Amino acid sequence: MVDTKARRGRPIGTGIDDSDRIARLAELLKTQPDLKPTTAIRVMGFSDPSTIRRLRDKYKAFQASAQASAITAAPNTAPGTLRAPRKPDAVRFAGSPQLLR
Repeated sequence: MVDTKARRGRPIGTGIDDSDRIARLAELLKTQPDLKPTTAIRVMGFSDPSTIRRLRDKYKAFQASAQASAITAAPNTAPGTLRAPRKPDAVRFAGSPQLLR
């Protein structure tokens, strides 16, 4: 017997692949930064409110994942930056007689 409960409410996601539309939207917003995402979607030719909301929400998720991947993909790897940060006490007492004890 199956013990899984049916989820309540509307299922998440539509299953529609909007990756090409999201890429075009990102390019349009990059070339015209004064546009807001909803306005840019309308400029692309979409007028259905459901489509506009779907694309806007997917673009917001795309933007968040792109920023997160950019942060993790480009760590600071300059020489001398890989050591651990100094503790506040070590900075405050550096050069003082207390360190010589």
